[in-house]
Amino acid sequence: MRKRSLALACAFVAAGVLLGPVPAAHAAVAPVLYGAGSDGTPASGLVSVCASSDSAITSITAHLYAPDSVAGDPEVAEVSDFTRASGTDQQGSWRTSTPLRLADLGVYRVMVDLTDADGDTTTAQGTYEYELEANLTDLQATPQNPDYKHQDVTVTGGFTVTDPRTGETTPAAGKQVDLDISNEADKTTTTGADGRFTATYTVDDPSIANVNAWLRLDEPWYQSRANQSVEVRAVQSQTRMTLDATDVYVKAGQPATVSGTAEVYVGGAWKPLAGAVVDEVWDGGDGGPGVASRPVTGADGRFTGNLTVPRSGRVEVQVRTGTYLGYSGFQTVHVYVANKTSITGFTATLNKYSELTAKGLLNTGRQMPSGAVNKVELQYSADGRTGWKTVKTVTPGSGEPETGARFKGTFDAPYKGYYRAHFKGSRDFQESYSAVVYAKRTPTRITDGNASPEPVHKGRTITYKGKLQQYTSSAWKAYADQKVKILFRPKGSSTWYDMGNTYTRSDGTFSKGFTASKDGTWVAVLLYPNSTHLVSSGREDYVDVI
Repeated sequence: MRKRSLALACAFVAAGVLLGPVPAAHAAVAPVLYGAGSDGTPASGLVSVCASSDSAITSITAHLYAPDSVAGDPEVAEVSDFTRASGTDQQGSWRTSTPLRLADLGVYRVMVDLTDADGDTTTAQGTYEYELEANLTDLQATPQNPDYKHQDVTVTGGFTVTDPRTGETTPAAGKQVDLDISNEADKTTTTGADGRFTATYTVDDPSIANVNAWLRLDEPWYQSRANQSVEVRAVQSQTRMTLDATDVYVKAGQPATVSGTAEVYVGGAWKPLAGAVVDEVWDGGDGGPGVASRPVTGADGRFTGNLTVPRSGRVEVQVRTGTYLGYSGFQTVHVYVANKTSITGFTATLNKYSELTAKGLLNTGRQMPSGAVNKVELQYSADGRTGWKTVKTVTPGSGEPETGARFKGTFDAPYKGYYRAHFKGSRDFQESYSAVVYAKRTPTRITDGNASPEPVHKGRTITYKGKLQQYTSSAWKAYADQKVKILFRPKGSSTWYDMGNTYTRSDGTFSKGFTASKDGTWVAVLLYPNSTHLVSSGREDYVDVI
C-alpha cells in the first residue's frame, strides 16, 4: 500500500453569521469543528484542530480512542495544550505542542470539546492518523540520459523511518522498495542495513520516464512529501549507412543482395552499429505489395539482406529508429531484374554457293528489347565447342515477346562448321544462346582445265577438258557422272556464253570439242550440283583463233 501525507485543511464557511455584527440580544451559537487530525505528518504525534465560532474559542480538548473502538470504550489519551497556529481566535487552526506517545499505530477516533468566550460548547468527532513516516532521500538515476553505449540505468536512494511512538528516526533496513517507472516495467529491490537501495534497469522506450521510489512497510505507514521523482530520458544517437552497391543486377527468380555497413555516432566518433534492424523494402512502382528484408547488423556493423523481387524496381534502405538510434535517412538501391530470354527454332542452311542462311526466334518475355540491345549475333565454330566467332549481327523484327521476334542473316561460310545464335542481354534481359546446329556441303573442284590446241585455226575443233573432284574422307577424289558446263567469253566482252554440257567419266575426267570461230576465254563449271555439294569452276584458258 502506498500512502501520501494528508494535510489537514481548514475550510471555513462564508462570514455572514459568524463574523457579522453580534445581535444585541445574545443567542447561543455553538462553535463549529471543521476537522481534526495530525499536524504536518502523522508521525509528528501532534494533534491539529480547525474550528470557528461567533466569539473567541477559549478551550479545546481532544479525547482519543483506540483504533476499532466503539462507544463506551475508555479513552487512551486526552490533550488540551492547544495553541493557535493560524487565523484568529474566532476562526483558525490550533495544534498541540507536546507529541503523543501512544502504544499502537493506527487510525484513532477523536472527540473534540470546543468552548467559546460566550460559554457555548460543542463536542464533535474526527479521526487521527498515527503512523510510521517513510522518508526518501537522495533519489538518483545514473545516467539520467542513457545512450547507445550506456543503456542501463542505476537508481539509488535511501529511506529512513520515523516512529511516532518513540519519536526516533532510523534507517529503513531490510525493507522492500517499489520503483515506479513510467513507460517501463516496475522494479522491486530491498534496502541494506543503512537503508540504502540500488536497482538497475534497461531503458527500452524513447519517451521521458519518471522514476519514483516507495518504501513498503508491514505496519501502518505513509511516505512524507508527494514523493521525490527523478526524470530519465534516452538520447538518440545519429546513425548512417554505407551501401556496398547502389545498382544490383540479378536474373529473374534469383535474390537480390542488398548489403552495407551501419554506423552510430557515439563518444565523438562514428563506430560500427551492432544489433540494429535495417529495413530494406522493394517498391515496384505500381502500388502493389512490397517485398522486404530486415537483416540485423553484426558486431562490425555489417548487414546483408536478400530480396527476390518480380521485376526491376527500387529498394529503400534505412536503419530502423529506436530508443537510442536516430533516423539514418533513406538510401536507394536500384535492382535490375533481367527477364529470362530464349532463342528457338534456330536453323542454319548452306547453299551451293557456300552462302549460309541462319534464322530463328528471339523470345524475351513481357517486352521486346529496344535500341542497341535488340541484336542477335550469328556465331561460327569449327568444332562446335571452342573458338566461337561472331560472323554477322542481325536485328530481330517486330513480334510478340512471348512467341518470339524473327531474325535472319546470310553470309559467306566455310563448307562445313557449327553455328549458333547469341543474345547478349542487358540489365533488363538475360543472355541466351540457341541450340548449336551443323551445316555442311561437299566441296568440289575442277583441275587440269585446258582448251587446246593453242592457237587454233578458225573452223577447226577446239577441245576443253579437265577433271572434276569432290573432297570426301579428307581427300580429293574423282566425282563421276556429273554434268559440267563449258562457258565461253569472246575477246573484248564481259559476257559468258553457254557452249553446252558434258559429263564426267568414272575417273572424273571430262572433255568436249567446239568449232573455233573467234578469240576468247574458255572455262568449265559445275553449275548445278545436288543439294549436298558446292559449285566449282576450272581454270580459265584463253585461246587465239587464227
